[in-house]
Amino acid sequence: MSMLFTQLQQLQQETIDLVNRISSIEFNQQFHPDLSPVGWHLGHCVYTETYWIRERVLEKTGLEQSIKDLYVPELSNKRSRGSALPEKEELIEWAKNTQQENRKLLLSAIKVNSNPLLQEDYLLYFLIQHYSQHIETMLMVLTERNIKRYKDRDDSNSFTPIKDNKLSPVKEYVDAGHYKIGTDNNLFPYDNEHPALNIELDKFAINANPVSNSEYLSFIYAGGYDKQEFWSDSGWQWRQNSNAGHPHHWQRSNSSEWQGIDHNGPYNLDSAQPVHGINHYEATAFANWSGARLPHEYEWEVAFKNQILEKTATAWEWCCNTFHPYPGFSAFPYDGYSTPYFDDEHYVLRGGSYNTKSFIKRPSFRNYYQPDKRHIFAGLRLVFN
Repeated sequence: MSMLFTQLQQLQQETIDLVNRISSIEFNQQFHPDLSPVGWHLGHCVYTETYWIRERVLEKTGLEQSIKDLYVPELSNKRSRGSALPEKEELIEWAKNTQQENRKLLLSAIKVNSNPLLQEDYLLYFLIQHYSQHIETMLMVLTERNIKRYKDRDDSNSFTPIKDNKLSPVKEYVDAGHYKIGTDNNLFPYDNEHPALNIELDKFAINANPVSNSEYLSFIYAGGYDKQEFWSDSGWQWRQNSNAGHPHHWQRSNSSEWQGIDHNGPYNLDSAQPVHGINHYEATAFANWSGARLPHEYEWEVAFKNQILEKTATAWEWCCNTFHPYPGFSAFPYDGYSTPYFDDEHYVLRGGSYNTKSFIKRPSFRNYYQPDKRHIFAGLRLVFN
């Protein structure tokens, strides 16, 4: 219990620290059309914990309607969120005071309240994971700021692709058979991770490591972005409309060398590290160019549980299938977390990135995004039949 409260408090402070990293001029700016300002994420996290603790558990009034109108995503247009935020110092002061009050209320409630949301510390785990996910998103926002800030700056070293444009990664094999995925733990994981189910898989081979920066650079130099045969119809249409030709988190310096950009600024790309900043269309095109395919999320989870995957927490890994409910799915603690995204338009990602908190890095966790999204810290791993 005390450890969970400590973890929650640390995450609460981290959201405040991230807002403090950005200026009063920039904290309410939208640096990417799919991302809210950093300040909004802090307010949303504080509103969310207040709602669940005060309104859902204690059945008391939580926050005034104007706060709800701003921080409930369904009530707030993403493009107008920044202009509706209070001043930076006012927001931080409100956040600190409200977080402190919420911790006290939650601690008292756990001792005397029988609400199902408090059983087995469910609400604590829920809030910890919610903060964890938004912290990663806040780092995406800071990365977008730096992509704009450091454009055309020359402070990188070069790196080269693997020779001959031929991939020769270590392959691990999974035998055909019946396997169990998901989880029967209904308390800590999210609703879309359970109930557990038994599946049958054919034999397949999967790369021990995700695709590296160097391997992806080979795809670029081989003209992969310009050859329609590697792309799906929708992927090629995206490629034509976007004119993309490299990962979103890469850019060329003044010396025409590649560099990476993250929330800390420019950095030298490591040829061996997993590539990230690509969308599902790009991942699929790379897999086709390689004579391989993306894994189904069931294959990925089985391979992970068989302990044959390396670097699973460096970049989220795109899977070939769309996000879907497992048989027997039941929405909890509210309908809106998973259900709206069972629309055959969101693809699953597994594993985690170097910015993902440990509370999220579990084999059954399912991330999901639309196929054109590339601001996320996502790469890929190859599967061969």
